Amino acid sequence: MDDFPPGAASGRSAKAAAGAGGVAAIAGRRIVVRRLGAVAALTGLLSAAPGCGPDSTAPPPASPVPGADPVRAWLDANVHPFAAGAHLSLPHDDLEFLRDLVGDARIVALGENTHGTRDFFEMKARILRFLVEEIGFDTFAIEATWPEARRLDHYVRTGEGDPEVLLSGLYFWTWNTESVLEMIEWMRAHNEAGGDLGFHGVDMQFPGMALHLVREYIRTVDPGIEALMTEKLDCLARVANDHRRRWPALRYGDRTDTYRRECAASLWEARDLLVAKQEEYELSSGEDAFEIAQRALRVAFQYHLHITGVQSRDESMAENTEWLSRRIGPAGRLVLWAHNTHVGVWYGSQGYYLRQTFGDDMVVLGFTHERGRLTAKLWETDRERCGAYAEFDLDPPVAGSYEAHLAQASAPRFVLDLREWESEPGNEWLSGYRPFRHSGACYSEEVAELYWREVELARRFDAIIHFETTRPTTLLPFRFPSSF
Repeated sequence: MDDFPPGAASGRSAKAAAGAGGVAAIAGRRIVVRRLGAVAALTGLLSAAPGCGPDSTAPPPASPVPGADPVRAWLDANVHPFAAGAHLSLPHDDLEFLRDLVGDARIVALGENTHGTRDFFEMKARILRFLVEEIGFDTFAIEATWPEARRLDHYVRTGEGDPEVLLSGLYFWTWNTESVLEMIEWMRAHNEAGGDLGFHGVDMQFPGMALHLVREYIRTVDPGIEALMTEKLDCLARVANDHRRRWPALRYGDRTDTYRRECAASLWEARDLLVAKQEEYELSSGEDAFEIAQRALRVAFQYHLHITGVQSRDESMAENTEWLSRRIGPAGRLVLWAHNTHVGVWYGSQGYYLRQTFGDDMVVLGFTHERGRLTAKLWETDRERCGAYAEFDLDPPVAGSYEAHLAQASAPRFVLDLREWESEPGNEWLSGYRPFRHSGACYSEEVAELYWREVELARRFDAIIHFETTRPTTLLPFRFPSSF
């Protein structure tokens, strides 16, 4: 059962807030320090939350790569090229190395260093297909709204609904692309042929549909308290999004601290109403339906925790991923799709919390590239906001960056396992802090230098997938569902 006392952090948040105590909490785990062949201090891991400033205050990166012959020779001897390309329709032959890389891990997390790169999306879909068809993975989860993703899960299992509309209904322009729609259609075809592959979201940034699901459940199992439940949820419902992602002029974050404290208490009372008759409700609706209603209420409360700063979005996404993993059981295996800064093992990231829970049962693959184009929203520096969608040219790799080193490989696209290696000529650059590209939903060619962060790559990812050149995503028009 999920309890959420109003205004209180979860156990993970309490540990995170403990500062140095957080080091002790993970020091004994087999985090990626083992990849470097030495038990180093975890200061770099715990230095910054994802997306907030540099990864470390370590010295600046090494000087630009000289002749690079040793680097190329080492890369060519150690990378796994996927010569055929990235599209999910390609045969599995050149991905066979993934069997050893993934092993018996229960979670494979796939990142991306921009939200608008088509080749990343296609390769993630191709890896998903390989893991499903060749290794037996049965669950897909994405950095998107949990309740709304349930409608896409219903589509890939039954074929009911319009996938373009349901994809728009996730609200995220980043996923509203040709590549993701193509992946969803493949998932549907796989299930139609006898598969059992689920589609799930793990995000909590939009509470509207979560609240709707709770009200609908109570209307079904106990209409006598529907009005009371609606009253308890109203403090959040009145400032929540609608089915088209629109928000009222006055949002939850604009309310006073007193309003939010009282709302937290009211949401807790709603939880009490739900669990007080759990046995009766489960007899009426079934245990699964009750569990979904309870999770919907929890996701709505996670939005409150996010706005009030009690529990971060990444921690909530990790919590929802862990819930999903429990739900599919110990035999279930999950592919997770999110940005590099969410799946990577940075202090406070989704990947950080999941590593504490799953350890080596999770394998994290980061994505990066040398050059090409991307889709993003224009960062309007003077107005400090994101504007219209556009396509941009990637800035060249920073001298001495990981991308500058990876670019020296002969293969145009490849996977490099970062877990098991010993220092030798040509790979010394893997052991230090270097610039690594990071771009989210917004971009500006005028300040391209801002999209580089100092990181220790082998501490953040188990493997890296590198492309010589990449293309921008192709966005689809939004076609929102007509209601929740």
